[in-house]
Amino acid sequence: MFGTKKRVALALGSGGAKGMAHVGALKALEERGFSFCAVAGTSIGSIVGALYAKGYSATDIGELLKAIDMKSLAFAVLAAGSVAPVKDALDRILDESDFSELALPFAAVATDAESGEEVVLRSGNVAEAVLASSAMPPFFRNVAIGDKMLMDGAFSNAVPGDVARKLGADFVIGVSLSPAERYVRGSAAAEPQRGISSCDILLEPDLTAYAPTDVTASAAMYEIGYECVADRFNEITAAMRAHHIKL
Repeated sequence: MFGTKKRVALALGSGGAKGMAHVGALKALEERGFSFCAVAGTSIGSIVGALYAKGYSATDIGELLKAIDMKSLAFAVLAAGSVAPVKDALDRILDESDFSELALPFAAVATDAESGEEVVLRSGNVAEAVLASSAMPPFFRNVAIGDKMLMDGAFSNAVPGDVARKLGADFVIGVSLSPAERYVRGSAAAEPQRGISSCDILLEPDLTAYAPTDVTASAAMYEIGYECVADRFNEITAAMRAHHIKL
């Protein structure tokens, strides 16, 4: 196994339906002997990350995500006038777990809707946390946790490599579902880039042909994520050796 003496963590970025590439990348990493000490995620990355931290394999996660009927869920949200149906679905998958009940340390990144500041969630109900991390307006309304109204973490930390490192990692593999350069365009883009620069290796599956709403292209995006790891495997292992992480 990799990372037996030094700790390797995973940072999974935002991107809506493009998150199936996370699952493909995770499958390729698993097949090549990787295991992780911790995981941090933003938006869809928080959902995939929470499932992995719960103990699901990449294959399990792919099947669970494919089984979710997103159109029916969207209609249920509109009918209920709240995001409760989404939380209920996530709670079922996660066995209503609190963070303390997960198999691995996990953090979900959200954004304070009032201040725009990053909020790192590491306690309480996991489903509620990942829902807050994924609350992208206008599709999903903000989520109240404690005294804060939270929205999608992509606004404050798109690929939370720095958060993953704070979970105790010596080496962080990040997966960005959009080219990293997009996060530094415009006056308000510096903050989401912060976590990206903290990754020791940043994987960027080429998903430029797809939108975050392309729920029908999950198989293709899964394969792109898988092939991204396969193509850069030698580079990843070389970087780990440079950090004295035995292969």
